[in-house]
Amino acid sequence: MAPEMAAGYIFGIVPSLATTGAHYWFHKKKTTSLAFQQLQKNLATVQKYWCESQSRILHLEETSAAKDQEAFKTSLYVMGSLFAFMSWAGFMFNMIVLASTRKLAISRFEQKIFASDLCKKNLSRAEIEEILKDCEG
Repeated sequence: MAPEMAAGYIFGIVPSLATTGAHYWFHKKKTTSLAFQQLQKNLATVQKYWCESQSRILHLEETSAAKDQEAFKTSLYVMGSLFAFMSWAGFMFNMIVLASTRKLAISRFEQKIFASDLCKKNLSRAEIEEILKDCEG
Protein backbone atom coordinates (compact mmCIF):
# COMPACT_ATOMS: atom_id res chain seq x y z
CA MET A 1 0.00 0.00 0.00
CA ALA A 2 2.75 2.47 0.91
CA PRO A 3 4.71 2.09 -2.37
CA GLU A 4 1.53 2.73 -4.37
CA MET A 5 0.79 5.85 -2.36
CA ALA A 6 4.33 7.09 -2.82
CA ALA A 7 4.13 6.44 -6.56
CA GLY A 8 0.80 8.28 -6.74
CA TYR A 9 2.33 11.22 -4.89
CA ILE A 10 5.36 11.30 -7.20
CA PHE A 11 3.20 11.02 -10.32
CA GLY A 12 1.06 13.94 -9.05
CA ILE A 13 4.07 16.24 -9.05
CA VAL A 14 4.43 15.99 -12.84
CA PRO A 15 1.04 17.47 -13.84
CA SER A 16 1.37 20.09 -11.13
CA LEU A 17 4.72 21.24 -12.52
CA ALA A 18 3.32 21.05 -16.06
CA THR A 19 0.49 23.37 -15.06
CA THR A 20 3.01 25.79 -13.58
CA GLY A 21 4.84 25.62 -16.91
CA ALA A 22 1.56 26.46 -18.65
CA HIS A 23 1.22 29.53 -16.42
CA TYR A 24 4.66 30.67 -17.51
CA TRP A 25 4.00 29.89 -21.18
CA PHE A 26 0.74 31.87 -21.21
CA HIS A 27 2.48 34.78 -19.48
CA LYS A 28 5.38 34.72 -21.94
CA LYS A 29 2.96 34.48 -24.87
CA LYS A 30 1.07 37.54 -23.61
CA THR A 31 4.14 39.67 -22.88
CA THR A 32 5.75 38.94 -26.25
CA SER A 33 2.56 39.57 -28.24
CA LEU A 34 2.44 42.51 -30.64
CA ALA A 35 -0.52 44.02 -28.78
CA PHE A 36 1.34 43.97 -25.45
CA GLN A 37 4.49 45.44 -27.02
CA GLN A 38 2.39 48.19 -28.64
CA LEU A 39 0.73 48.93 -25.30
CA GLN A 40 4.11 49.25 -23.57
CA LYS A 41 5.41 51.47 -26.37
CA ASN A 42 2.40 53.80 -26.16
CA LEU A 43 2.49 53.94 -22.36
CA ALA A 44 6.22 54.73 -22.41
CA THR A 45 5.33 57.90 -24.33
CA VAL A 46 3.59 59.18 -21.17
CA GLN A 47 6.20 57.66 -18.79
CA LYS A 48 4.02 54.72 -17.73
CA TYR A 49 4.01 50.96 -18.23
CA TRP A 50 1.63 48.03 -17.80
CA CYS A 51 2.61 46.10 -14.68
CA GLU A 52 1.61 42.53 -15.45
CA SER A 53 2.21 41.26 -11.91
CA GLN A 54 -0.26 43.83 -10.51
CA SER A 55 -2.52 44.20 -13.58
CA ARG A 56 -2.38 47.97 -13.56
CA ILE A 57 -0.56 50.92 -15.05
CA LEU A 58 2.35 52.31 -13.05
CA HIS A 59 4.87 55.12 -13.45
CA LEU A 60 7.80 54.07 -15.62
CA GLU A 61 11.25 53.91 -14.05
CA GLU A 62 14.49 52.65 -15.55
CA THR A 63 14.18 49.06 -14.31
CA SER A 64 10.39 48.84 -13.94
CA ALA A 65 9.76 46.21 -16.60
CA ALA A 66 12.60 43.97 -15.43
CA LYS A 67 11.43 44.20 -11.81
CA ASP A 68 7.89 43.35 -12.86
CA GLN A 69 9.09 40.26 -14.74
CA GLU A 70 11.15 39.16 -11.74
CA ALA A 71 8.19 39.67 -9.38
CA PHE A 72 6.00 37.54 -11.63
CA LYS A 73 8.62 34.79 -11.94
CA THR A 74 9.26 34.74 -8.20
CA SER A 75 5.57 34.44 -7.34
CA LEU A 76 5.16 31.75 -10.00
CA TYR A 77 8.12 29.74 -8.67
CA VAL A 78 6.84 29.94 -5.10
CA MET A 79 3.31 28.98 -6.14
CA GLY A 80 4.58 26.19 -8.41
CA SER A 81 6.83 24.77 -5.69
CA LEU A 82 4.04 24.81 -3.13
CA PHE A 83 1.57 23.18 -5.50
CA ALA A 84 4.13 20.57 -6.59
CA PHE A 85 4.68 19.69 -2.93
CA MET A 86 0.91 19.22 -2.61
CA SER A 87 0.95 16.75 -5.55
CA TRP A 88 -2.54 16.02 -6.94
CA ALA A 89 -4.27 18.52 -4.65
CA GLY A 90 -1.72 21.10 -5.78
CA PHE A 91 -2.46 20.22 -9.39
CA MET A 92 -6.16 20.90 -8.82
CA PHE A 93 -5.47 24.22 -7.07
CA ASN A 94 -3.02 25.13 -9.82
CA MET A 95 -5.68 24.44 -12.47
CA ILE A 96 -8.16 26.63 -10.58
CA VAL A 97 -5.61 29.46 -10.40
CA LEU A 98 -4.77 29.05 -14.09
CA ALA A 99 -8.43 29.15 -15.13
CA SER A 100 -9.23 32.11 -12.92
CA THR A 101 -6.26 34.21 -14.00
CA ARG A 102 -6.88 33.44 -17.67
CA LYS A 103 -10.64 33.94 -17.78
CA LEU A 104 -12.33 34.94 -14.52
CA ALA A 105 -10.08 37.39 -12.68
CA ILE A 106 -9.54 39.93 -15.45
CA SER A 107 -10.62 43.37 -14.28
CA ARG A 108 -12.78 45.65 -16.40
CA PHE A 109 -9.93 48.12 -16.47
CA GLU A 110 -7.61 45.51 -17.97
CA GLN A 111 -10.25 44.49 -20.48
CA LYS A 112 -10.74 48.13 -21.52
CA ILE A 113 -7.00 48.74 -21.84
CA PHE A 114 -6.37 45.67 -23.98
CA ALA A 115 -9.42 46.39 -26.17
CA SER A 116 -8.38 50.01 -26.74
CA ASP A 117 -6.28 51.54 -29.50
CA LEU A 118 -3.33 51.54 -27.07
CA CYS A 119 -2.69 47.95 -28.18
CA LYS A 120 -3.33 48.49 -31.87
CA LYS A 121 -1.37 51.46 -33.20
CA ASN A 122 1.03 54.26 -32.37
CA LEU A 123 -0.78 57.13 -30.70
CA SER A 124 0.05 60.70 -29.79
CA ARG A 125 0.55 61.74 -26.18
CA ALA A 126 -2.87 63.46 -26.10
CA GLU A 127 -4.64 60.39 -27.51
CA ILE A 128 -2.95 58.13 -24.96
CA GLU A 129 -3.93 60.37 -22.04
CA GLU A 130 -7.52 60.56 -23.32
CA ILE A 131 -7.79 56.77 -23.59
CA LEU A 132 -6.33 56.35 -20.09
CA LYS A 133 -8.90 58.79 -18.68
CA ASP A 134 -11.71 56.91 -20.43
CA CYS A 135 -10.50 53.54 -19.16
CA GLU A 136 -10.04 54.74 -15.58
CA GLY A 137 -13.42 56.48 -15.44
